[in-house]
Amino acid sequence: MITPCGTTVLIEVEPVDETFENSTIVRPTKDTKREFGGRDIGRILAFGPYCYKDFKLDGKALEPEQWGCKVGDLVEFNRYDGKVPRLAEKDDRYKNYRLISDNDILAVYEDAQP
Repeated sequence: MITPCGTTVLIEVEPVDETFENSTIVRPTKDTKREFGGRDIGRILAFGPYCYKDFKLDGKALEPEQWGCKVGDLVEFNRYDGKVPRLAEKDDRYKNYRLISDNDILAVYEDAQP
């Protein structure tokens, strides 16, 4: 497992599906470059220990839940933010992961199931 440090958030990017030509059959893509180049929606897996601590409310440091997001939330971020963990080169389990800064989360999809 990857544990984010500092103000980093570990995101699992939602996979991109592709369809066969002239068909309604959908298959998951194996092209990692395409997935990370085109997706900006993912699920929060973990927060670093200092996420949202720089943001203050009434003089107090905020926790991720006070900022409006928690582990399991489906979130949107800029597709060019963050980085793919280096471990993904050696272990396919991590190929859909992205490490982003806490302030790069743009929106939380409230009605999405964890």
